[in-house]
Amino acid sequence: MKQTLKNEIDMLGLINKIQAQIIELDRKIDTLINRSLPQAKPSSPAVVRNKERVMHQAICADCQKECAIPFKPSGDRPVYCQDCFSRRKVIALSKIGMDEKPKISIPETQAPAKKKAVAVKKPIGKKKPTPKKK
Repeated sequence: MKQTLKNEIDMLGLINKIQAQIIELDRKIDTLINRSLPQAKPSSPAVVRNKERVMHQAICADCQKECAIPFKPSGDRPVYCQDCFSRRKVIALSKIGMDEKPKISIPETQAPAKKKAVAVKKPIGKKKPTPKKK
């Protein structure tokens, strides 16, 4: 009994020491972050990526205005400006509803083939000898 109490007290003491160390490390991290913020450069990977992005000119399928899009239009699908695209997205989401998920139908040619049930054969064992009647 004394051994289990001593082990529990040791564990509680160890947990308290670890929590104190975590709190101290958290304070140190906060001070380091606050020191480094004024020296941080404003450029981030997202900003650099957007500067390198090539924009293509297209005509919006809804409003017929010229717009810049970040991809090369293929011509087989309609292209929308940012305003028309966001408007269509809101309308589509309002039709779906928040709790419903869109139903995805798989064409017959791409549907996976169903496996046929295979009959399980019982293993053939030795037959028990039947006693002969006299």
